[in-house]
Amino acid sequence: MTYSASHPETRKKARIAVDIPVTITTVLDSFPANIIDLTEYGALIAGPAPRKGTQFQIDYEGQTLFGFVIWAEIDRFGARFPFNLHDGPLYRRLEQARIGHKATDGLATGSWSPAMMPRIPGFGRRTH
Repeated sequence: MTYSASHPETRKKARIAVDIPVTITTVLDSFPANIIDLTEYGALIAGPAPRKGTQFQIDYEGQTLFGFVIWAEIDRFGARFPFNLHDGPLYRRLEQARIGHKATDGLATGSWSPAMMPRIPGFGRRTH
């Protein structure tokens, strides 16, 4: 199955819940953050959010992965990778999470999941 930004069902199925502490570095700053969902094409990252369009790098266990911000809220942002994630420590974590996801028939095991978020109307959703 290939990813298509214009096909939301494909994107929805490809997202895997994870909890991976990383370091985000932009031209102006460096800060800790957590990847809370991951695919080969991008991630949802919790932490201080750079502005939309900002280029950055993710550092994790000696691996550096480049990305850019496609949307941002105060405490999280969506990242797109210009080069697909296909090897290294982050890819191994993604594969491990997929195996765990399949083994539990779609239930998150010991990691963050959207079901853990409190339901507050309008919070955490982009409005534009």
